[in-house]
Amino acid sequence: MVEQNGTLPIVVGVDDSDAARRALAWAIDEAVIRRCPVHAVTVWSVDPATDFVWTPSEQKREIAEEKLSSTVRLAVQGRAEVPTIVERAVEGPPAKALVEAAEDAAMLVVATHRGERLRKALLGSVSAACVRHSDVPVVVVRPDQGGA
Repeated sequence: MVEQNGTLPIVVGVDDSDAARRALAWAIDEAVIRRCPVHAVTVWSVDPATDFVWTPSEQKREIAEEKLSSTVRLAVQGRAEVPTIVERAVEGPPAKALVEAAEDAAMLVVATHRGERLRKALLGSVSAACVRHSDVPVVVVRPDQGGA
């Protein structure tokens, strides 16, 4: 995964949450400092337990790619300097897919979400799983604390 200029990329997990947009912005800022690329990765899957209306997997992938592109466009808007950004939509369990995407990266950047205690209690936290299983440094970007 070494890029043309010999630097390892920063991999950042992106979904359509405010917290993930903050993580992407952080990764872009860090990549500008390091002079390295960013790999923006969104993870999608077909989950019959939560997908009440069946959607073909190809359509789910396309939706994920569109959301990712939109999020990246917003993140770079108005910036004087923008690193190379590679967008990837991958299928699978979020934590596992992000850890695999970052195997040869400089670091993995993920967001933590607030207000999701029940989901975290039942399913676990993606950011915590990334910290536990990644072989590269993981930066966890906290959600905006409302101006604090």
